[in-house]
Amino acid sequence: MKDDDIVESSEKLLEKYVKNPNLPKLHDPKANYTTRQLNSYEKLLHIPSCPQNTRIVAKRNEESGKIEKFIEVQIENAGSNAKTSFSLDRAPNQQQATRGSASNFMFWPGGFDLPPNEEIEKLELNDDYNFYEKLLNVAPGFTNGIDFSHLVKNHNEKTVESDSNTIDLLAAIDNEDIFKIDKENVTKTVETNLKKPLLLSENVKIEDSLLEVKNRNVLQIKDTKNHTQSSEWAELIDISQPVKNFYDRVADMAHQFPFELDNFQKQAILKLESHDHVFVAAHTSAGKTVVAEYCIALSMKHMTKSIYTSPIKALSNQKYRDFKQTFGDVGLITGDIQINQTASCLIMTTEILRSMLYCGSDVTRDLEYVIFDEIHYLSDGERGHVWEEALILLPSHVTIVMLSATVPNYLEFANWVGKTKRKKVYVISTLKRPVPLQHFLYTGNGGKSRDDIFLLVDENGKFLTEGYEKAKNCKAARQKEFQKNFGSKQSNFLNPKQEKTMWEGLIGHLKKNDRLPVVAFTLSRNRCDTNAEALKSCDLTTAREKFKISSFFKACIQKLKTEDRELPQVLTIQDCLERGIGIHHSGILPILKEIVEMCFQSGLVKLLFATETFAMGVNMPARTVIFDSITKFDGKNSRNLESAEYTQMAGRAGRRGLDSTGTVIILCKTSEIPHPDVLKRMILGRPIQLESKFKLTYAMILSLLRVERVSVEDMMQHSFREFGKQLKVPENKKQLELAEKKLAELTEISEHLTPLCNFYTACKAFLDFHEEIMPKFIAQQKVSNELKAGRVLIVTSENHYNKYGILLKADLQSMTFKVLIMNSHNHFEEIYQKKSVLWHKIIALSQNYNNLSNDNGDHTILTLKASDIMEITRTIFKCDAEKIILNWEQRQIPRFKDSPAGPSVVQAINDLNALIKSNTKLECLSLTSQNIELFEQLKQLVELKENIAIYQPYTNVPNFLEKFSQVFDRKILEDRKETLMFQLSNKNLSLYPDYCNKLLVLQELKYIDELNQVALKGRVACEMGQNELIITELVLRNVLTNLEPAEIAALLSSLVFQAKTDVEPSVSEKMKSLIQKVTEVEESIREVEMKYNVGKSDETVERDRLNFGLIEVVYEWARNKPFSEIIQLTDIKEGVIVRCIQQLHETLSDVKDAARIIGDPVLHSKMEEASNAIKRDIVFAASLYTSNDTITITA
Repeated sequence: MKDDDIVESSEKLLEKYVKNPNLPKLHDPKANYTTRQLNSYEKLLHIPSCPQNTRIVAKRNEESGKIEKFIEVQIENAGSNAKTSFSLDRAPNQQQATRGSASNFMFWPGGFDLPPNEEIEKLELNDDYNFYEKLLNVAPGFTNGIDFSHLVKNHNEKTVESDSNTIDLLAAIDNEDIFKIDKENVTKTVETNLKKPLLLSENVKIEDSLLEVKNRNVLQIKDTKNHTQSSEWAELIDISQPVKNFYDRVADMAHQFPFELDNFQKQAILKLESHDHVFVAAHTSAGKTVVAEYCIALSMKHMTKSIYTSPIKALSNQKYRDFKQTFGDVGLITGDIQINQTASCLIMTTEILRSMLYCGSDVTRDLEYVIFDEIHYLSDGERGHVWEEALILLPSHVTIVMLSATVPNYLEFANWVGKTKRKKVYVISTLKRPVPLQHFLYTGNGGKSRDDIFLLVDENGKFLTEGYEKAKNCKAARQKEFQKNFGSKQSNFLNPKQEKTMWEGLIGHLKKNDRLPVVAFTLSRNRCDTNAEALKSCDLTTAREKFKISSFFKACIQKLKTEDRELPQVLTIQDCLERGIGIHHSGILPILKEIVEMCFQSGLVKLLFATETFAMGVNMPARTVIFDSITKFDGKNSRNLESAEYTQMAGRAGRRGLDSTGTVIILCKTSEIPHPDVLKRMILGRPIQLESKFKLTYAMILSLLRVERVSVEDMMQHSFREFGKQLKVPENKKQLELAEKKLAELTEISEHLTPLCNFYTACKAFLDFHEEIMPKFIAQQKVSNELKAGRVLIVTSENHYNKYGILLKADLQSMTFKVLIMNSHNHFEEIYQKKSVLWHKIIALSQNYNNLSNDNGDHTILTLKASDIMEITRTIFKCDAEKIILNWEQRQIPRFKDSPAGPSVVQAINDLNALIKSNTKLECLSLTSQNIELFEQLKQLVELKENIAIYQPYTNVPNFLEKFSQVFDRKILEDRKETLMFQLSNKNLSLYPDYCNKLLVLQELKYIDELNQVALKGRVACEMGQNELIITELVLRNVLTNLEPAEIAALLSSLVFQAKTDVEPSVSEKMKSLIQKVTEVEESIREVEMKYNVGKSDETVERDRLNFGLIEVVYEWARNKPFSEIIQLTDIKEGVIVRCIQQLHETLSDVKDAARIIGDPVLHSKMEEASNAIKRDIVFAASLYTSNDTITITA
């Protein structure tokens, strides 16, 4: 039977109605109607589809399983999509499934409070719920609203009226006499009943919770004993003991390893099987990758997804190759490469993951694990905030796995992650390196001294002083011999010939002692090249190895153009590799770096000159590591290596399973050996702590303002930067409740005490500002020079009010001062004597106590702070301060307490008493400064003190202390309450002022309106990966539309190029005018930022300024010139040029998206043309790690 036979279809029913309407005869209508003739009446019948918000489900009998009836249930998040909902249940977006869209809502971050609408759904409303109070008068986004006060008034009147006819039974409960309980009888009855057996009848119902058996001893995989440390949200696992029954507890391993796992790896796997967050802080080469591999295998077993993030693109490519060989179904997403985006395991940089989370990528739905490799990059000043944002934005169903080198505060960091995600994080840290290191000093210069190497730190981490002394003496003897033969002239740097001789001698020593291969960390790109160039005569490979290298090299570059294969750098690298020498730094072309890496992994490179980047996550250990120097230039100045930097590079020494120990050699090429303290701190020092580098970017602010429910304040509160403050929130809430309770107990201040309230406020403002400014005033060179022993000061401290004192000693580092004063206290009642410091300082400013004290009793020496010094006079007494202090300290010893004061003390006391009795008003130093900012602050301080004088007459009243005590007690509590409320508010966030300032910048530039709603410019800026403001301004000011694609590419290169060049680009007059136009746009943005105090303390602002150093190179490249020709136009290394053009391609894609949003097809097509023009040849040569045609080194 068809459905149409049972129920007439809606289409037929409507058609029948239109043709033959059967209407009731109302108001005497016509007797008949003519059929309406329509050409296409289906248009009238069209009803827009609406989401189905309910569904029919079968309700089955719990015992038999038979269907009893059908019921209608509501569908959660019905009709929700990526544009309207944060829920994982929203409809998927097939077109933007992987990367998402900037117009999408992100998925709700784990650990955040539920959105407001879900909170309302969970709210249980009673019949007595009052809907009339706290009504919202003005709707969000509107300036005017509705006044509901009359409704509240009517409701309250009705409530009072109804209550008058109601008996309040609850009031009777307040009468305790009605419900008195005989506690003794009850206790006896309970004890008697407890001795009787408990009998349950069938009719007795007992709650399940009462029958629940607690503390069951059940074997669970989550149970891990011997935890050594823990906090609320983090727990450190003890790995010193073997893991019992591991293969029983994990019977079905997701991935089999061809070796026995270490304890820390087993513990990590147990936690991964339990879906717990894991933080592995292990030594270099300990085997952290095993944890990552098991995560990937586990997600594939569960048929879910995993994401592996790396700090650098090169590491992403390497991991793609490694994981693809192991697991097969692996994808790679970088700025310019997308391979197998639907794979179970996706490898990407952390920036890509953050972008996917902001854009609501549908990959997140099936995501089970996210692996953050090298999580200690979170401390990186430029990019560290990316890691924090990604961790904060991850949804609650995702398990976080963090891999890091050893850091001292791993428990604190794990506690932050656990608190943010509201789920415990298990910390696993290794105790020592699997391959211990030996550190040596090398003082040889070739020839006879080639074997001058001295053990400095042994494999147990013990610093050998005798080894250091031997190296020092050997170096001194060589210097003495040099001076004897060549005179006293010597240099701290070796000339090229000496450098060559030294390296040849060192390589010969290493070869003789079987310590090759070696990585020589040379912290300068130019020095890497010159060292390799100097060793042209050095050959470390056999004929067979030369053939392997030559064959592999030619196979790798065969797809390059002929002219690209003849580049000088290509020929140089090929020649070096064939001799067993490699070069690896950012100036090398990417494809050549990959060739060097593969040859090194195969053991064909015996000596590798590399910069620090080679040690960043790349798992390519060697037998020996050499430090060409222990100083590096960090962009500002030269400094010694930090302990963490040294450890990261030295960790490349020692190959697990091949070497018993790793060798680290520090070259002593200068005339002096580094100081032992410098070496100890660098080699044995404590690693740098993980520190938050969280910052607010315009893109983040605009993205969060767009979605509204996840606010910028929420992001700031959840950041690692604010973690310490957030831990204090529960205690601050308790303190606030206590302060409010105490305030309620105090009586209100009567109106006649209002002047005293004003006096308190004026004094408090002055004293707070005085405490802040006085150390700055004293720290000035001119003022600190005046603070010599014998200087007369006017001080106020505790019960000592406005007293003259003689300065005996000033410690300007700690800002403490020893002062001799007369020890005569104000005779207050005991209740006032015990008041706080603030009380006494305010009383000292009242009219009756503001004058200088003229008492001349006993003496004392006080240690005061800068804020206790009220004035610095120009008077100075001659005194022996050291003897006075020594005599005073001696008389504080009990057996000398009755000894008379020394002559120096007596003389100082007499001088002080004479000054007090004379009532002479001394001239004081004026509060001024040559620093403009401090001058304005000191001027403000004087104004605040003058303001006190307005209210001083009101303090000359009877019973002043008693009256002011009432005011003080209440005001202190009010201030305490205000402080606690501030600490609990968003204004207490350290970046909140910066956030407010950036909002003002965005408002002035029209990215948001007055209500912080994102405008069109803001939507365009959200699409930008970086440089969001200037790119948006260039697009919307129509600067780029009328230009040629090559000109656009050249101009935008200034946004991504950051290196320094000594070559001035040669450009046309038109290009110069365009440069001026772009510079004006940048300056207009900077002016607005300066106006609102944005970016003054941000080091990245100066670094991100426009740099047109590569504009000519990019212009000619976009005009299809060969790479061999454009490198002649600049002194920039080939690898840096390639990296800049690759980043430029990503920027052009951003501008293309912006053109699409604003509807500019001309600019969109030009961006497409510019992208195609620069994306060619060796600059975008396919990575050897990601190529489908796998090239291997022949055996």
